Amino acid sequence: MRWLGIDHGTKKIGLAFSDELEILASPFEVWPQEEDRTLDRLARLCREEGVQALCLGLPRHKDGAESATAPAARAFGEALAARTGLPLRFVNEHLSSAEAERLLRERGVKPETRKRLLDAAAAAVILGELLELRRSRGIPAGRLD
Repeated sequence: MRWLGIDHGTKKIGLAFSDELEILASPFEVWPQEEDRTLDRLARLCREEGVQALCLGLPRHKDGAESATAPAARAFGEALAARTGLPLRFVNEHLSSAEAERLLRERGVKPETRKRLLDAAAAAVILGELLELRRSRGIPAGRLD
């Protein structure tokens, strides 16, 4: 199943894709957050790329409680799911940006490039967590949980 992973922000959104076998989560692009225009662009991207399901990072605190920005992320994800007709899964995105930053730094990505790629890398971290969770639960690729 091909997934689109999304790191939702108020100014930018990071995007990542999985492969059909749900093995890899790869950063794609960072887009400006323009609400309805972004939803339209994402719906078109999902059709063009054969996306079958959506994964959106849900901001949570260390204790697991949703952060103040979680309702906006949840509303955005639900609006995208309604617009595309695709199933949606939320994943705790706590520390995803820090993990993405660490991974980019370890790969030797220069600071100015890291800043530009960070949100897409965070989307890949979020999507990777979902894929790992699915594998650990024995959910076969191509099947929803």
